[in-house]
Amino acid sequence: MKSKVIGRRSGAALIAGCCVALGMATGKSAFATESWQNTNVTVGYTTESKFDPVFGTGTADEKMTTVRLEHFGVHEYGDNYFFADTYYGKDVGSFNGFGAGSFGEQTRNQYFLVWNPRLSLSKITGANVSFGIIQDVYLAARLERGSYANFRANNFGIAFDLKLPGFSFFETDFYTRGARFTGDEGKTIRTLFWRTFAMLPFEVAGLKFTWSPLLLVNFNNKERDNTVFVQPDLWLKLNKHFDVGYRHEYATYSKTAGEGGGTYSRTTPTLLVRWNF
Repeated sequence: MKSKVIGRRSGAALIAGCCVALGMATGKSAFATESWQNTNVTVGYTTESKFDPVFGTGTADEKMTTVRLEHFGVHEYGDNYFFADTYYGKDVGSFNGFGAGSFGEQTRNQYFLVWNPRLSLSKITGANVSFGIIQDVYLAARLERGSYANFRANNFGIAFDLKLPGFSFFETDFYTRGARFTGDEGKTIRTLFWRTFAMLPFEVAGLKFTWSPLLLVNFNNKERDNTVFVQPDLWLKLNKHFDVGYRHEYATYSKTAGEGGGTYSRTTPTLLVRWNF
C-alpha cells in the first residue's frame, strides 16, 4: 500500500511539474513577461543505457527512449530555463530491484525536472557589470526533482555569461548544493556544484550545425568523490522547426562500499530529433 501511495504522489508531482512547465512556455515566467523565448520537444533513443546507480537511467535491455520538454526565455530581470525529462524503458532505473525509487522496483518510466532561473545584476541595477570576457553576472538557482530514488536537489549561487570567439552562447555557474534521496535515508548532502553550457554554430558544405556541450561537476561528495557528467550534443538544422542530432554522454564517479567500491564510468550514445515550436 505504501509503494502505491508513493507512486500516486510521484505521478501527481510529475503532472503538476509538466503543467507548470507548459504554463511557463506560453510566455509568462516566474518574474515577468518574456521578451524572447524558445520552446522545443526532443526525443532521444539509445540501445546502450547501462545501469547507473546515481543517475538512474539504465534499463534491463539497455534500450531507452527519452522525451524532453525544454524552454528558455529572456525577461526584463534576467532569464528562465527549465526542462522536463521522461525516460521510457524496461525496468528503467532498476537493477535487480535496487534503486528504482518512487515508482516501485519495476517500472517503465522515470522522470527528472530542472528549473534554472537567473537574475541579471546588470538588468536589476542598471550598471555595467561586464569586464574582460564576462558579459554579465547573475544570481542563479537550480532546482532538481527526480522520481529515481525520490531525488531532490537545491542549488544556489552565481552565474556568468562569457564572450568567447565562435560561441553564440557560453554560460558557467557555481553553486552550493544540497541534495537528498532515498539511498541516503533522507539526509541532505552538501557539496559544491559547477555547471557550464555553451553553443557553437558552424557550417559545413552549406549545412548548419550547432555543437552544444554541457558539463556538470559535483565536488567533494564524501562517498562519491567528484561526480563528472558531460553531455555534448551535435545538431544539424533541417528547417525552421526540425533538427536531428547525436549525443555522446559520459559520466564518472566513485562507487560506494555497498556497490563494491572502485570507479564507475559509462558512455551513452543517443540519436536525437528535436521539434522547435
